[in-house]
Amino acid sequence: MADGTVSKAFSFRWINGQCFQFRFNNGISLLTDPWYSNDDSGMFNHIKFPDITVDDLGNVDYVFLNHTHPDHINNLQEVMDKYHPTVITHSGNVLELMKAMNAVTTDMYPVDYEGLYYFDGFVMETHHATHHSMPKRLPQTLQAALKEYPDDKRATLDWMGGTFNTNFVLTTDNGMRVAFIGGNDDGMIQRLQGPNKPNIIIRNKMASSAVKDNVAENFAEWFAQVDTQMLIPMHYETWLSNDPEFAENMIKDMNRIMEEKGKAGRVAPMIRGKWYTLNLSIVPED
Repeated sequence: MADGTVSKAFSFRWINGQCFQFRFNNGISLLTDPWYSNDDSGMFNHIKFPDITVDDLGNVDYVFLNHTHPDHINNLQEVMDKYHPTVITHSGNVLELMKAMNAVTTDMYPVDYEGLYYFDGFVMETHHATHHSMPKRLPQTLQAALKEYPDDKRATLDWMGGTFNTNFVLTTDNGMRVAFIGGNDDGMIQRLQGPNKPNIIIRNKMASSAVKDNVAENFAEWFAQVDTQMLIPMHYETWLSNDPEFAENMIKDMNRIMEEKGKAGRVAPMIRGKWYTLNLSIVPED
């Protein structure tokens, strides 16, 4: 940067859904909720996917699973087969994942809520999370899942996805803090205050894709309460595929609302599949 100094924190990209890939300065790669392509069931025919394959991931040292719905583990098996990553997930998921994915037992890294875990390149704080409302009971959920997945092991993981959800706050070796929030707030506003405040938040939209009323207003109100520097919305690929103007206006409206509230935080749009860097910079004022 001309007339300025930049320190690179890490590289990252939004791929699809809650699937992000992080590359830390030591070369370690973390992939969250692997879902970058369609499957044979046709469940995801409404989504336009980025042009990414398992080979394009380069290397995957860790995989984090917020939960085990199909749109969070759709590509997990091939990622595990190719890269043999350490799979970080709530301990309640581990046994069923090992059954369904034919996993090597020592590749699974069970975590629990309100824990602190040390990995190569980052520290992870885990927090209790809940999924957006899913009114179906267990028999209904299993019946619907079995239509898509004749293998009852994958169907079991589907219904478990509404139960075991895990948010995290990641601190890199160079001190940058990233919050990853997959569903409801669940006390995250309170957790992310004071010395626990992150630099950047990656958060799921506030409700299901079917809800399009007051999206920007509700999301911006939550962001203003956390009052941090940057927010990246995720899991709005349905809108990007079917109503891109709505998706674009959501981010514009959120930034307008944040400015009106006098908040410095801003919402960053991302092109799925494109790499970005998070930097700390010092630049002279005009």
